[in-house]
Amino acid sequence: MPLPNFFLAGAPKAGTTSLYAYLQQHPAIYTSPIKEPMFFGADDLLSGPFREQFVRYVERNPADLRVFLRDAAQRPGRRYILYWEDYVRLFDRVAGETAIGEGSVDYLWLPSAAAAIHRRVPDARFIFVLRHPVEKVVASYVVALRYRPDLVFRDWFLAATHSGAPAWPIVDGARYATHLERFLGFFPREQIRIYLYDTFRADARAVIRDIFTFLNVAPDYPVDVSRRRNEGIAPRSAALHRFRRAAFGDRAPSRVLPQRARDFLWRFYYRPRGETVIDPDDRRMVLDYYQDEIARTETLLGRDLAPWRE
Repeated sequence: MPLPNFFLAGAPKAGTTSLYAYLQQHPAIYTSPIKEPMFFGADDLLSGPFREQFVRYVERNPADLRVFLRDAAQRPGRRYILYWEDYVRLFDRVAGETAIGEGSVDYLWLPSAAAAIHRRVPDARFIFVLRHPVEKVVASYVVALRYRPDLVFRDWFLAATHSGAPAWPIVDGARYATHLERFLGFFPREQIRIYLYDTFRADARAVIRDIFTFLNVAPDYPVDVSRRRNEGIAPRSAALHRFRRAAFGDRAPSRVLPQRARDFLWRFYYRPRGETVIDPDDRRMVLDYYQDEIARTETLLGRDLAPWRE
């Protein structure tokens, strides 16, 4: 029974969707068709303050996962896996690949994920990409604006600093030192690779080559890194967005349409947001919040993170 032997385990909003797509191009690497099954974090999500939301999400369209596991051409409506027998089936199409992985990036901050992985696959390797904490938080704020265009950054961030708040995982997820120390408590340093998002953006090929070496696959295999995935977007019309939210809430009315029509509506409805600049006082507030974590992350990585203090 093939099991994953590597995890792209964080951090969210740090280019991991693009990185996952690049890894998929290597013939010696098999990646889970569901990028973020979250199996090893399910205990936290089922016992914490997000239990109700998590269960509701998992149980939405419960037949979709079964259909997908029978036919890989189908796209599942739910993407979280709770049961081991379902999780291992994500890897039953391995056909000789030597590096087998998945990309549940929330494993980084979920408290029991490292221990849960260690119990099943103690020799697993881990890839982490860390982004400037302020930029990571702002990127998540941009996502939140899709649902609440009038959201004020300072109010949103301050509310998210309280454990159990809806956006708490976003703020907590940038406490890199705290979470990396937990993984290092279960896995030796040689099983962990940590990259900076800026390095990945500046020279993706060099990072990919190093990851291939880390995973013991041919490091010089050519990979197309021209396309970036999951970049920030915003509604083209705030008025239309408010109307859609009032009429449909969180539901996507386009779900009943064919995929081609849904793709067209997506391009019509959203536009690339570009860089989001927050108020300097708000930026300083966020930096102050993470100062201790940044200093400890420097120690863990053995490198100067002075740009993260600006």
